[in-house]
Amino acid sequence: MKNKCHLCHILAFLSFFYCFTASIFAQGTAPAPQDLLFLQDFSTLDAASATYPAGFQGWTASTAPGSTFNTAAAVVTDKPLVASSTAATTSGNFHNYNGKIGFLNTGSLDLTLGFAFKTLGKSRITVEYDAMVIRNPYNGTSNTRINEFVLQYRVGTADAFITLSPTVYSSGTTGQTSGTIGQNIQKIKVVLPIECDNKDVVQIRWISRQVSGGGSRPSFAIDDISVINDVTAPVNAVGYPKISSILSDGFDFSTKLDEPGKTYFVLLPSGSATPSGAQIKAGTNATNAPALQSGILEIKDAAIESVKTITGLSLGTDYVLYSISEDATGNTQTESNLLNITTSSVLVPSLSTTKAALDFNFVEQNFSSTAINYQIEALNLTGAVTLTTSGNFTISKNQSTGFQTALVFASQDFNNNTTPTVYVRFTPTTTGLFSGKITHESTGASTKTVSLSGTGINPYFQNFNDVNVLTNSGWTEYSVAGGKSKWVSTTTRFNSSPAAVQMNGYSETGASKDWLISPNLRLDTFDKFPLLSFYSRKFFAGTPLKLMVSVDYDGKSTPETATWTVLEGDFPSITGTFKQSQYINLEAYKTNHTYVAWVYETSTSGGTDSAEWTVDDVKISNEASFLASNPNFNFGEVAPNTASTSQSFVFMAGGYSDITVTAPADYQLSVDNSNFQSSVAVSAADGVAGKIIYARFFPSSKALSISGRLTAVGTGLNQEIGSLSGSSLPKTETFDIVTYNVEFFGSNVIGATGTEFGPTDDALQIENVAKVMNTLNADVYALQEISDDAALETLIQKISVNGKTFAKVISPAWSYSFNAPTPDFPAQKLVVLYNTQTSSVKKSRVLFSKLFDDIRAGNATLPNYPGGNSASFYSSGRLPQIVEIETNIGGVKKDIKIINIHARANSGSDIARYNMRKYDAELLKDSLDVNYPEANLILLGDYNDDVDESVIAGNPSSYQKMVEDTARYNPLTLEISKAGAFSYLSSGGFLDHIIISNELMAEYVPNSTTVYDPRLDVANYVNTTSDHGPVIARFQLKTNTTLSTNDLISTTKSTVVTYPNPASESFTIVINSGNTKDLKLTIYDIQGRSVGVPIELKGFNSDNTTRIDVAHLPVGIYIYTLSNGTKVVFKDKLVKK
Repeated sequence: MKNKCHLCHILAFLSFFYCFTASIFAQGTAPAPQDLLFLQDFSTLDAASATYPAGFQGWTASTAPGSTFNTAAAVVTDKPLVASSTAATTSGNFHNYNGKIGFLNTGSLDLTLGFAFKTLGKSRITVEYDAMVIRNPYNGTSNTRINEFVLQYRVGTADAFITLSPTVYSSGTTGQTSGTIGQNIQKIKVVLPIECDNKDVVQIRWISRQVSGGGSRPSFAIDDISVINDVTAPVNAVGYPKISSILSDGFDFSTKLDEPGKTYFVLLPSGSATPSGAQIKAGTNATNAPALQSGILEIKDAAIESVKTITGLSLGTDYVLYSISEDATGNTQTESNLLNITTSSVLVPSLSTTKAALDFNFVEQNFSSTAINYQIEALNLTGAVTLTTSGNFTISKNQSTGFQTALVFASQDFNNNTTPTVYVRFTPTTTGLFSGKITHESTGASTKTVSLSGTGINPYFQNFNDVNVLTNSGWTEYSVAGGKSKWVSTTTRFNSSPAAVQMNGYSETGASKDWLISPNLRLDTFDKFPLLSFYSRKFFAGTPLKLMVSVDYDGKSTPETATWTVLEGDFPSITGTFKQSQYINLEAYKTNHTYVAWVYETSTSGGTDSAEWTVDDVKISNEASFLASNPNFNFGEVAPNTASTSQSFVFMAGGYSDITVTAPADYQLSVDNSNFQSSVAVSAADGVAGKIIYARFFPSSKALSISGRLTAVGTGLNQEIGSLSGSSLPKTETFDIVTYNVEFFGSNVIGATGTEFGPTDDALQIENVAKVMNTLNADVYALQEISDDAALETLIQKISVNGKTFAKVISPAWSYSFNAPTPDFPAQKLVVLYNTQTSSVKKSRVLFSKLFDDIRAGNATLPNYPGGNSASFYSSGRLPQIVEIETNIGGVKKDIKIINIHARANSGSDIARYNMRKYDAELLKDSLDVNYPEANLILLGDYNDDVDESVIAGNPSSYQKMVEDTARYNPLTLEISKAGAFSYLSSGGFLDHIIISNELMAEYVPNSTTVYDPRLDVANYVNTTSDHGPVIARFQLKTNTTLSTNDLISTTKSTVVTYPNPASESFTIVINSGNTKDLKLTIYDIQGRSVGVPIELKGFNSDNTTRIDVAHLPVGIYIYTLSNGTKVVFKDKLVKK
């Protein structure tokens, strides 16, 4: 950096990231227990009030929210209620939302709203409330966070809380950032366990957890709360119980209640004494003798009456029926119900059916179901029996033909107690629920009905958005091994909102084998290729999912009895991301009874064998053609004119006749892995069946990256597929540097929430990080978040291979490193690892260390530091580490100053942290501008912000001033950020960056800066290794480019002058030298790319004056060099205006 400006700020610099100290917080206050019955709708709570209603208290449950609901007994501290909040309020607090109370978590604040009551002398405690979201910043891009909200309880004030799983509520994906209207309101009711009965104190609390996504968090709220003890018996609906359809030998008894429950009844002779409620339940009379008849009617739905047909009675006889009902919690009516009945004294025509209802389950739309049948019974008929139905149901006297909407049976059809059979079919014309009935009528007889129901389905498309999809769509789950876990609906992980289906066998006590099975597929109706596609997502380590197909499964029995064939499911290899599997050809399985299934199988529970699998958006389409291959291969580094090891893929296509597949330049193809050429031919038959093709890299010249796509050409087809890439620029010729945040590397520290920081398997984390580093094969690694020195030593051993020997430089400064270590938060150290074969350390130090010491001692402050506390500088002491190295790449030596950064982290949309990080970054720039104006600088690390625009929406990058100073700096990661690259793999943000000073621009290998995604090579990388991916940049270093006595142009005898500079059309270069060596002038842009053709300058013993045309160059900053052969002897900056 040429020192062209003066220092703008007081030099001060301090730390990064905000780590937590071992501050001891006071325990939260227990609210006073309230009496029951308790009702609260917050209607008397003024919006401007900051006082909790009686019985409520807001607590901090822990210092950071987690992915599981915190149940710890101890709460950290009380938190006040903030008045007049809305969905626009972004602070982490408890909020008065104008008639509702809620809370909003942050990255360092896990809140929980508590309430206490007493249940002395009371039982069957019921809690009911409205759950809702007030603020939801979800937008599907920068804010994708889904959180869940749940109710917990405990008896007393000391035990751990217990989560009531049925109360889980999800924040959803509907955005709202203004107002106080509750969104997605759901009424939740739960009966507390019996252990909460008759207690001095019961505490409940509402708490949330992080489920998926990233960005800003949603806020939750509650309203209309009731806590009561349910002691009320069910009430009979108006007109119930009742007697109907009285015949000479029986009648119908009907009951209906205001809530689910049971009705018990006994039938006794007229005049019998009234039995007690207990005797009615026992089915006896008042003397405990068995009743004439007795029974129980289950009331599952309060909206539907329950009917019992009583038969076998005497002609013209008086009876009495007593009944009594109870609700689901055992509250029983105090008085029984009495109904008097007299059977008919004459023979009455009667009709009955052997079935009261027929359910056709699931039937494909526009197809007729298999017929279901029942029989009609009739007595004392005086005329014919007429049956009628309507809509999508038809009836017949024959099992396979003659279906219509009406039938007539003559009275003679019932002679000699004959019971004619009725066949019923269901033909849905669309998807959804259908209902109907068949009426049975005859002169003088009571009308009888048979209820009909069925569900029309489209088995060829399923988005799993209905949470009851595994019971109402024809899709089924079948658990063969393991009884605790099975395929279930999930609203927390999905490809398309709001739901999918998921299986996780971690909680099983042994092996798991669980099937997700499609409805019956009539693939024989497809006149083209039946192609299956679906989305799936893997999380955690474990065995892969299997895709299977069967043509002999009956759709009902255990699937283990059928024959199943494994299909290539093309499942994701990267964890935590949905992948679409497409063009799975089911042509070989065209029958009218085909089933596909996804099979989850593990040999043990827990550990590394129990992955979580999610499936969504299944589709089977009827296609005339398809092309299913999309190979993506990286062949790594291969020397020019040398063949790489081949990689193979299965090429599948249909409907295009014979196909020719052509490789891009510098790549070759083969069908036998022996004879390689530029293209291969695939016959139509081989394409449908699947043809193995081998690809290899055969570079003809040296280049950083050589890539291209395959081209498939056939009848009606000319399409590029896949991607082949490789490099022929040897790493031995370049200086390669990497920044890598390795997430609490080696830490065993367990935080206040009871969760360990970072990956829990330290040995696996070390192994995986070493694998990543050995793949990158760099010279220097700038690491962040090293938490264990022993783990670091093991890592160094694992990467000191293949002729490399690594050494380390550990920074002595990290957040609060001036304090004694805390038991519940690990150190996050900055470390530089360097290959001693290519680099040596000249010196290292901590930037701003004296300034920070003075700040802590009270001898210095930072002017206008955000928040007013200068000690928060660089996350309270996580100061940048500067390491000066001398490289030696192919004999070329160069001094480079590496600045390793771990900047202050974000907390949701908290602008205060952004402002502190921005201040820190600007002070660093000012310091470098003054102290290292012409040094070779590489600033890299976890910036905790993007360099394009801030991850805090609506704000410029924290590093904007450095990015805009193109005369001094080049942000190498800027362009790939704009192109969509990201390094924070947990949420898709770009936080890890590399910026160089202009002194290195001409030596930077253009386009060499990339984010390496280890998820392709390391199973479950984000959970086992790090939430960040490494970023690499490469340099072709040249000898010192400043004039010296060893240069061909000696400083004692030579001068180089350029004018005008800035230039618009051209500039003149004058070289005054006693050296007659020829020179070459090369111009580079700010990205280090050569522009135009190098210009040859002949050597003279006097002035050499040359005019250089630059009219064609865009306005900007350029670097020009003078070189003799491969040695650069001079360089300077040129400004094109």
